[in-house]
Amino acid sequence: MQKIDIATYKRRGMLDAFKDRDIPFFSTTSHVDITNLKKFIDSHKSGFFLAISFLITKSVNLIPELRHRIIDGELFEFSRVDPGYTVLLDDETFSFCDSNYVDSFKEYSELSAAKIKEVKDCPDHGFEEKHHMFFITNIPWFSFTSIVHPYDKKYGYIPVIAIGKYFKDGDKLLVPIGIQVHHGLVDGIHVGKFYQSLSNMCYNPELWLV
Repeated sequence: MQKIDIATYKRRGMLDAFKDRDIPFFSTTSHVDITNLKKFIDSHKSGFFLAISFLITKSVNLIPELRHRIIDGELFEFSRVDPGYTVLLDDETFSFCDSNYVDSFKEYSELSAAKIKEVKDCPDHGFEEKHHMFFITNIPWFSFTSIVHPYDKKYGYIPVIAIGKYFKDGDKLLVPIGIQVHHGLVDGIHVGKFYQSLSNMCYNPELWLV
C-alpha cells in the first residue's frame, strides 16, 4: 500500500466534511443485467456466486477510490483489495470468510471454494486486520431496492457490497447489487464507475471468466 499525503489530497475538503459525521457513509442499489452472465455460467457449469463475486472483485479493484483507506488517521491506497464474504451455515447462522483477489477466474474459483468449505467446517467470527479487504454479503432469498449495513467506525472506510436475488424483467435477468461506501473517500461518480464496469463484465462474461 502507498501512503497519500492528506495535505495535498484532492478530496481533502470532502474528507473533512464527512469524516466526523454520525452517518458518514452513503448506500445505494442498482439492478445489473446478468442475462448473458447467467447463460454463460450455466453453459460452463460455473457457480453463480463465485462468478459474480469475481466480477465484483475485479470491478472494485479497478476503482482507486474503492481501494482507499484511513488507518490511524492516515490515508493509504492499497494496490489491491481482497474480498471477504458472508457464508451461510447449516444452522442458519453465518460465518465470515476472508478470500483473495486472483486475476484468473479458475484460480479464484478454486481458492474461494476451498475457503468457503473451510469456514463451513470451522466458522470464523474473528476481527483481525481487515483494512486490505472489502466485504460482500450474499442475500439470495429476496430482491431489494435499498440496503444499509451496520457501521463500524474502525472499518467504516471499507466498501460493503450486497448481492440480492435475481429476477426476470421481460427478456432480461436482473440482480440487485447494493454498495455502501464512506462519503469522505468515495463519491457517486466512483460508484457509477463501479456499476459501469460490473455491467460491462456481466454483458461480456466470456472476456473475463475463461
